[in-house]
Amino acid sequence: MPSIGTSKIQMLGAGAGGGGASYITATGGSISTVNHPDLSIPLRIHTWQSSGSSTFTVEAVTGSGAGTIYMWCWGGAGGAGGQGGNSGGSGGAVYSQLESVTAGQVFYTNVGGGGGNGSGCHGCWGAGGAGSNGSSWCNGGQGRYAGCSGCSAGGGGGGAGSVIYRSSRAYGNIVAVGAGGGGGGGREGCGGAGQGGAGGQNGQSGSCSAGGGAAGAQAGGGVGSNGRPGGDRSGGGGGGGGYRGGNVGADPGCDCHGAAGGGGGSSYFAESGTIYNGNYGTVGNSGSALRNNAGNRNGGTGRIVIGYQIQ
Repeated sequence: MPSIGTSKIQMLGAGAGGGGASYITATGGSISTVNHPDLSIPLRIHTWQSSGSSTFTVEAVTGSGAGTIYMWCWGGAGGAGGQGGNSGGSGGAVYSQLESVTAGQVFYTNVGGGGGNGSGCHGCWGAGGAGSNGSSWCNGGQGRYAGCSGCSAGGGGGGAGSVIYRSSRAYGNIVAVGAGGGGGGGREGCGGAGQGGAGGQNGQSGSCSAGGGAAGAQAGGGVGSNGRPGGDRSGGGGGGGGYRGGNVGADPGCDCHGAAGGGGGSSYFAESGTIYNGNYGTVGNSGSALRNNAGNRNGGTGRIVIGYQIQ
């Protein structure tokens, strides 16, 4: 296994793969070698699976040309609703190829954390915390608080999107996002709550006309969250983070009933790729050998993988 700082990425120069090929040096993450799951070419991969911020740096180029990197992102999952509320949604996923990599570029990797679980019988409180990726964009939304009377429960928090930025952590510099899942609705004894939507999926409806949060409804990386219902009513799940964030799940229209799940965020790629939406408890691109259990429902952390062809 090569040491960090000595890996070389094959570039798309004249005679790519032959004598005219160019190479660059890169650092960041944990390094290993695999075969590309779909293209059957050998890759060196850098991986991150702890929520928060890191970097992948292209330090130098020998020769000329622009190179290709292969990116996989899985978002964090939403947390469960309180007091027997429903499950949070799993993370969504994206695969992307970026064919314009040049010397000196820095990529910022921000892995999405899972949303927190709500809790029950907490007058006015009990909401699950929002999942964070350590940047200013594509984070999850906090669940809705419980109402201030009776024994209602808070909604689960939405999971954060896993984001790769180029040059700086600005919304306009995003090159890939794996969407976070929405939080599950909180409940009380009179009616069931809704599941949080997985990345790219609407939240499930709760009881007494509580509608599920819409997926990817919040522009500019925003997300639906927070607040509380009146009376003895449980809170809806927070929206999942993504390029567009999910809406919060609605509160029930009557006391003692379960709230709706939050909608998942939306995944994104800048150049070419494939988006894999999840389905409640099923993670997007769940069968990938590179996933390593990322994005599992009820608060699972996301994952980022960046790979490149080796000589």
